[in-house]
Amino acid sequence: MPTIALAAAFAGAASAAFYASLLSGSLGALILAYLAQLPLFVIGLWLGFAGAAMAGAAAAVALAAAGGIVFALVYLVANAVPAVAVSYLAQLNRPGADGGTEWYPPGQLIGWLVGSAMAAFLMTTVIFAGESGGAEGLIRNFVETALRTLVPAGQAADGLGGVAALVARFFPGVVADSWIVMVIANAVLAQGLLARFGRTLRPAPAMQDIELPSWMMGATAVAAIGSFMPGTAGFVGGNLVLMAVLAYALAGLGVVHALVQRSPSRTIALVATYTFLFIFGWPIVIVALLGAAEPWLNLRRRARGGTGT
Repeated sequence: MPTIALAAAFAGAASAAFYASLLSGSLGALILAYLAQLPLFVIGLWLGFAGAAMAGAAAAVALAAAGGIVFALVYLVANAVPAVAVSYLAQLNRPGADGGTEWYPPGQLIGWLVGSAMAAFLMTTVIFAGESGGAEGLIRNFVETALRTLVPAGQAADGLGGVAALVARFFPGVVADSWIVMVIANAVLAQGLLARFGRTLRPAPAMQDIELPSWMMGATAVAAIGSFMPGTAGFVGGNLVLMAVLAYALAGLGVVHALVQRSPSRTIALVATYTFLFIFGWPIVIVALLGAAEPWLNLRRRARGGTGT
């Protein structure tokens, strides 16, 4: 326990330092804040989720002293709690049918993250339903106000309302997707660092093993229908679809990894795929459709030499 406590103290201090950089107001601070979960994941995936919880609590106390209670609460909700939860889930295991160890599937981890983001968004929408224009109206007013501060004094600000409305329509989904990517990126970085020193508690999950939970298909279908409706229903449905698209894109990339797994040009194919996605962006929709269709296509199983049924 003293070893865990000492490691957690160091991890908490590092995490708090990364996140506290936001108080400087500099643009570079965003990069450091993005890595605030990394020390928590290093401890959580090495010594267990209890270590991550201790580190998160220590960081929150330090951040409350540095930036106030609200600042610390935001850190807890957006950084510490997800890191502890993912560390806990990642360590769940049971004996496998082949006599080995069956670890908590990566697709279920992604499903948990997406489900948490969806639940938080729905809760926020309900909380602000009584406001003028609801949650979407509040976001629109905030975005428009922010945009007007960027317009030089005396210059016309025509059209800002339309831009603000468009941004506000999908703002929650974009923020949720950014948060999900942040959690996954920090967890993968931590797992890689630990693997380099032989300190991991579980093997690194493989991309080709990503299979999303079954509930996502039904939830996405309902959200897609709602996205075509006016008002709040369209706002909620559109943002839920945006969150689901990220999950299916990850599943689609898993299919791509499975398809090229046995190819001698595997590395070249994967580099080309990720480069193409990074440069053009829009093909991610095709990858997401591939991930959504995989339960019927069974491409992964066929790539592994299965029957595809």
